[in-house]
Amino acid sequence: MPDPRNELPRTRRPYPRRVRATLAAALACASLQLSGSATRAQQAQPTFGDNADERGAYDDYRNNRLLTARTKAQRVLERDENSIVANYVMGAVLHEAEGLPARAMHYLARARALYEQRYGANRTPSAPWRLHEEILFATQRLAGELEEHRFRLQILEYHDALYDPPLLSQQAITLMHLGRFNEARAKAQEAMRQGDAEQRLMGHNALCAIETEAGQRQPRFDACSRALEAARARPVQQGETGPRIAVYAYNAAEAAYSTYRLEDVERFAVEATRRIEFTPANPWRMLARLYMDGGRISDAVNAIRDMQRWRAAQPAFLRDQDRAESDSALATLLLLAGEPEIGLRFANRAMDRPDRRGLVSSKPEQALGAHALLRRALFRMQAEVDAETASFTPGLAVRQRASSVANALRAWPDDERVVSVLADDDRLVATLRGYVGGGIEPLPSWLVGDLVSVLGVGAFSVALDEARSKDQTTTQAKPYHDGLAAELALHRGNYSESVRLARAAAALLPRGESILAARILAVGAEAARRDGDLSGSRALFEQAMTKDPGVVRRMGFAIPATVRVEGASDAAAQRAVELLSGSPRLRNESGGFVVTVAPSRARSYTVCLKTTQGNTVQCATVPPGANGESADGTASRIGAVFHREVFASRTGFATVDLRSLDGTTTGGRDNARESLRGLMNEIGAAGPETTR
Repeated sequence: MPDPRNELPRTRRPYPRRVRATLAAALACASLQLSGSATRAQQAQPTFGDNADERGAYDDYRNNRLLTARTKAQRVLERDENSIVANYVMGAVLHEAEGLPARAMHYLARARALYEQRYGANRTPSAPWRLHEEILFATQRLAGELEEHRFRLQILEYHDALYDPPLLSQQAITLMHLGRFNEARAKAQEAMRQGDAEQRLMGHNALCAIETEAGQRQPRFDACSRALEAARARPVQQGETGPRIAVYAYNAAEAAYSTYRLEDVERFAVEATRRIEFTPANPWRMLARLYMDGGRISDAVNAIRDMQRWRAAQPAFLRDQDRAESDSALATLLLLAGEPEIGLRFANRAMDRPDRRGLVSSKPEQALGAHALLRRALFRMQAEVDAETASFTPGLAVRQRASSVANALRAWPDDERVVSVLADDDRLVATLRGYVGGGIEPLPSWLVGDLVSVLGVGAFSVALDEARSKDQTTTQAKPYHDGLAAELALHRGNYSESVRLARAAAALLPRGESILAARILAVGAEAARRDGDLSGSRALFEQAMTKDPGVVRRMGFAIPATVRVEGASDAAAQRAVELLSGSPRLRNESGGFVVTVAPSRARSYTVCLKTTQGNTVQCATVPPGANGESADGTASRIGAVFHREVFASRTGFATVDLRSLDGTTTGGRDNARESLRGLMNEIGAAGPETTR
């Protein structure tokens, strides 16, 4: 029987866990259940060690009393630094409980060297070779997390020369990381033919990861779907509350993206949320991105909350595997919500503290490029917000305009980062193809168009032509490519062509691509305006604003509009009309949108944006100000509320709510509770010795 701590090599690889049911249940959402594999204790494996202290440390480790195991191992090492068992337990605990991979590798390497010095490098019947097997397994797993793929392959080949079952699926994943795809496929298929059930299952998932990185749409979906089916059919083992399927469902959801089955994306991702599993393959993060793309912002906010709860429930060695990607998801939500200042906090952290990529099939450069492009978008939005603020606060106009220019300049270094990452032609083409492995990721479909101005029209055009060629048999890809072509035509000055492509693309996109459709429609609207078709431009802007009112600000466009007082006028309302008429989001043009400022008896105001037909796009209420507030002060508040409420995706949450979504408070509280309860459980289970 394979080691129950065997990880599954997949696009995202979960770690079958040592069960901590009571603690994890307290951390998990009430609606979720836990799953997991049998503990080592349930496998009736021998306890290793030359004396009682070594045996005690090993026994505590395999029974998940990690703090006690570390304490006992440290005690042994203080007396005998050459203890094989103590070095192994220390390395394993530092990895799994404390998330210190470099120190963990030091102890694991020493444990292996000491074992082979004492017993040799062969499987000697009289030696405790199962311990050696465990050391090798733990070493190769940690090497993968540290992205030491050549070293990992060496350890795997050494392991397989001595022990059964061979770790073929792990070899497949490692070969994939090394770019040896044909060898990787062969190893995965060989694993799928093994008598060992776990290797067969992992072989399916290794093939899923391989086809993902190879950029194959239908083969990827087929492989990942078969892996999920195999995971569903896997018998529930002793100690498990259900089959481990979170990672398989997560990968199947990503594969459904590649074949544009957006309904399946949600179905598979929801399936993955049904019980907490120990893996950075966080299905709530995927759902958050899906909901954002579809303009379902309130659903996305709730998914972000659950994403943070999932992370808080992970053990230490997994909790930081996806911090940057989670920060990126939150920064993306804040970009849509029109909160670039807060969003930059998380985008900066994603850039400064990148995830280790050993547990995923993508490369660090792919995430770096995606995070840089996102941060660039946030800087540019902040520049637009500063320009808006300058328009309705004359006293701060000079400072705000200077800040606007400064934020636009801050985006330049990220331009260079993106260009550097996309200097790889294959990566660039994969990025423009969308929803295939190998591009910069995670990248929303509605941010890909920013690459036109980053890369320049020449490089972008060549890459887009190649992307079209690779997807020529995939009809669902056409509106995505046409949308990018519309943006390219706008930059080139081919305005009528841009309008034609934008209209065609927006009409054919799936319903779940609402934010992308809004961008494409806004591109068409701006192209029509520049081409002199003001009526067509107004119609396209109205369609874009209906889908996503924030698109105009993110792209730096201005909508055609007139501003007027509605109802009884006063000085503040008249001054607000003057200030709003100078907004960079509005272009004075009759027959377009109408902005109305309506005073009320309670000294409050209602400011609305309406379509040419009089339909309301968005209204906002401006509450009364302080007694004695000047007309200029009230007018500035009207301008601030108008821009904040009208030119951002509606979340239904206040800024203070959005600030709380980073999970810092909840995570810190839950992590402290985890440590405390773990200590209490160990004291209760192990007796007074653990208190010394």
